[in-house]
Amino acid sequence: MNIDSEDFEPIFMDIKERYLSGVNFPKLIVGTGLSIAMNIPGMSKLAEKLEESFESIGDLELQKQWNKYKGKIKDEGLEAALLDVSISEESFVEIIREITSEFILDEEYNQHSDILNEISGFEKLLKYLLGTVSVNNQVIDIMTPNYDRIIELICDKLKLSTTLGFSGNMYQTFNENILKQPYDFFSKSVPLVRLFKPHGSVNWIKKNEREYQINDYKLLKDNKCYIDIITPGSMKYKLGMINGIFRCHREIFNELITDSKKNFSIFIYGYGFNDQHFNTVFEDTQKDVIVLTRTIKKSFLDRAMKNENWTLFYKYEDKEENAEEGNYMVYKGKKYNINKELWDINVFSETFLG
Repeated sequence: MNIDSEDFEPIFMDIKERYLSGVNFPKLIVGTGLSIAMNIPGMSKLAEKLEESFESIGDLELQKQWNKYKGKIKDEGLEAALLDVSISEESFVEIIREITSEFILDEEYNQHSDILNEISGFEKLLKYLLGTVSVNNQVIDIMTPNYDRIIELICDKLKLSTTLGFSGNMYQTFNENILKQPYDFFSKSVPLVRLFKPHGSVNWIKKNEREYQINDYKLLKDNKCYIDIITPGSMKYKLGMINGIFRCHREIFNELITDSKKNFSIFIYGYGFNDQHFNTVFEDTQKDVIVLTRTIKKSFLDRAMKNENWTLFYKYEDKEENAEEGNYMVYKGKKYNINKELWDINVFSETFLG
């Protein structure tokens, strides 16, 4: 389908109305697609960094553990391989967390200038939503499993207030009521991004049984071994439930996207559907769901084909052999080959938001 043709025009209008309008204002789920689009390395580069680190580490037992998994990492990817890591290998997971934390922190920091100077499709989307959010409830809800602070940086650029539930100055402390009732703490006249990070963040430090949010790069580097994130792998579920802040972020966002009494859509960008906690939420949702992703899992492609409330823009089906080159849309249960990469947030924003 040619999206510049008259055939696409009613689809264009319906997508804007169902997924981007004030009456069905979206709640956003943003995955690693955003990080990669902003030149933050993905899982493959992280795997290279981990291999380099473990090969130079002095602990032979840790080297042995890494060698046990590195073949599968090359064949199936980092996240899939680390699903085999057992709870008894906790020290191995801790080293992975420390290496991952510093790697993401440094790579993100190196991109700050470009992020602040270039206008991305995601920035255009946020700016558009600022113009359509209800004046009676100016909260924009975003959940991300990403550890980096790209969303926070873009919000700063737009002079858009954000909260992750922390308050204070240099060493900010967490208060779940800020997430639950943000307008008890912020003016109702000001738009606010309420950001949920159930896998942690590179600026969260857990030290001496206390947890802080810190944005000073040197302080974060000095405390890199205390950065609080959940690494990919089998312990993700357990750690997500044990850590009070992670659990709080997850549970409050879950309540928001399962609220059947309120009208909203769900806008998913660059998210791999690798978190079973959230996947269950989507199984029976009656909300309108739009997904922009380079690669889609077959189970979610099948779901979109069976549910007219889902719209997908994608390029590849996960693990599909001999895939035909193209860009695809699933709309109201039908699959179309389209002539633009609408799974790319830059192309999507240019097309739908101008």
